[in-house]
Amino acid sequence: SNESLEDLSERNNLDSTTLMTETLARIYLEQKNYEQAIQSYKILCLKYPEKNVLFASQIEKIKNLQLQ
Repeated sequence: SNESLEDLSERNNLDSTTLMTETLARIYLEQKNYEQAIQSYKILCLKYPEKNVLFASQIEKIKNLQLQ
């Protein structure tokens, strides 16, 4: 049961990291700093495979913006 407590705290740390990375990605995007935004979403993809589709579609949108 000690183990499940540790798991929970670990997950919370990850969530705040995600929040930070997602926020950063949005800021980079607003600043048209596309490369950094893509990097942020790639990190998120690695950390959260279950949200991979969401982050991958963001990366695609950014790549389209870069082409304009």
